[in-house]
Amino acid sequence: MSESKTALRVALLSQRSSLATATAECWSRSIQARLLETPLYRSANAVALYSSVQNEAATEKIRDHSLRDGKRVVYPRLLPNRSVEFVEIESATELVCGRSGIPEPIGDKVLSHCADVDLLLIVPGVAFDRRGNRLGRGQAWYDRVIRQWGSRATPVGLAYEFQVIDRVPVDPWDERVLFVLTQERFIDCQKTPEQTKQVC
Repeated sequence: MSESKTALRVALLSQRSSLATATAECWSRSIQARLLETPLYRSANAVALYSSVQNEAATEKIRDHSLRDGKRVVYPRLLPNRSVEFVEIESATELVCGRSGIPEPIGDKVLSHCADVDLLLIVPGVAFDRRGNRLGRGQAWYDRVIRQWGSRATPVGLAYEFQVIDRVPVDPWDERVLFVLTQERFIDCQKTPEQTKQVC
């Protein structure tokens, strides 16, 4: 299983890194615009975002819209014990380069997983399938986050269309997302693949 995951991860990361900057930016704008139109986003009062790196689908427009809309905006911060906490920001200036080279929040407003919020949890990934299975970078950070928050959060994956594959190999500890958004479609992973809504 680990070998098949590794091979898939290498292939898709290579494909993603080879994207032209203009293409990645265009697709990212479409993905973010699609999310902003969903009832999932409109009903959430808190949004957990990731800082995109290495041609990941961007999240900056979601961040800026959420801040203007009065939603609580949080970003992950890696702790010394390799766990993750979510810290609230009020401005993009509160994100600085972290130890892993990924922008992290510098504030002290940590969002507890017991908080009374309707959290939209935006999740990065190397690959997804239509059942919500996700292939990450292999550190299992977001698997632990999804498990910890449980029904108090709605996990949504953002990806380019080529990152949605027929079947992601899974291990027992892997957690699913409930929805996946690409530049071409909105996928409800709780439905059968035949019920997926195609948007051209």
